[in-house]
Amino acid sequence: MKVIFLHAMLLGWGLSCPLASAQSDPPTFPLAGDWDGVKVAQGKVEHFVLHMSTTPEGKMAAIMDFVDEKSFGCPAIGGSFDGSHLVLHYTYWMPRGNRDLEPRTASYEGTVNASNSEMTGVWTREGSWPVSFKRVTWQAKIHKPAPPTIFDGDWAGIEYETRDLTIHFILHIHNTEDGLMITEDCPDEMYKGALANKVTYDQASRQLTFTSGYASWTGKMSADGKSLDTSMTEPLEHFLIHFDRLPPKTAEPN
Repeated sequence: MKVIFLHAMLLGWGLSCPLASAQSDPPTFPLAGDWDGVKVAQGKVEHFVLHMSTTPEGKMAAIMDFVDEKSFGCPAIGGSFDGSHLVLHYTYWMPRGNRDLEPRTASYEGTVNASNSEMTGVWTREGSWPVSFKRVTWQAKIHKPAPPTIFDGDWAGIEYETRDLTIHFILHIHNTEDGLMITEDCPDEMYKGALANKVTYDQASRQLTFTSGYASWTGKMSADGKSLDTSMTEPLEHFLIHFDRLPPKTAEPN
């Protein structure tokens, strides 16, 4: 299993709501919104679109569109922001001679101006090039809850990679006014709160699909609603992962 999800490092931007204000909206992240970027390398122009938003739990998600590569919705796998300096990391794949694919890490490091409207920095991927972003939207996207679907809740699953290697996953599924949202934890690969994209579902057939980076998931819920059998596909890899529904969380006292 290759790490291609939003890591907990981005959650270090520290936007969890305290219990005492659980009914209020999450705090606004100063860079939330959409950003247009341009890279010029050897006379070739490439366009980037960076989306930074807030999850229902008050965490930040950073997703990049590589417009000219027709690659959209790529989640960052780590990063940081100290008030003026932004760092983001992304996974990409390079072919090997044996027809396999090797995961590598690209990064963007930029400095944000005082008005949070522009950032200048360097994009590093098989070389380094200057990339500047301009902010095009300013509002933080806060996904408000909606009536739950049959999939809403927490799910625990195990991927059996080899006889001696297992990887544990936890899916958190919740419906919002903007559609069904899925975040994922993987304790074995030390990430938490990975945000999926392109989520679709059908309650009548109990089918669920979503993608994150280069990984595609399809699943079907059991008739009793207690389990979810999924198929996860990455470049040159395919796994069947069974999930069981976890008991509902009990409310913690204020």
